[in-house]
Amino acid sequence: MPPFVDLIALIALGFCALLGLGSLFVPKWAAGVVRLTADPDPDKPGGFSEFRATYGGLLLLLHLTAAVILWQLSGNTNTEIVLMKIFMLMPIAAAWFGAGLGRTMSLLLDGKENREPGMIPIWIPTELALGLAIAAPVLQLV
Repeated sequence: MPPFVDLIALIALGFCALLGLGSLFVPKWAAGVVRLTADPDPDKPGGFSEFRATYGGLLLLLHLTAAVILWQLSGNTNTEIVLMKIFMLMPIAAAWFGAGLGRTMSLLLDGKENREPGMIPIWIPTELALGLAIAAPVLQLV
């Protein structure tokens, strides 16, 4: 059984991989989650390709690969293994922190371009929590 901090990261990575899986197979769902239109310009079709690629395949395989590697490394406290966890998990965690930062800036600076806050106040703590959860084995927060 992996240590508790690794389990936290594995759950977060699994959740993110599931978001990617859903986006890969149901791009309309992904479009609804991120509140974007797949093809706003009929002269430039191809929006579903973006949802399947960026929100689907990229999220799925990035997080799934990290989860599989973390599972293999779990419980090992060898210095080299700890360094591997740092280099594997921190860029992914930083990306989620960056998403939370960007969304916070949008909430504060974009005003009417957002029409209304909608899900922004919910996504900000969610993205920050995912970043912390994925970084938990490195930061040893628990």
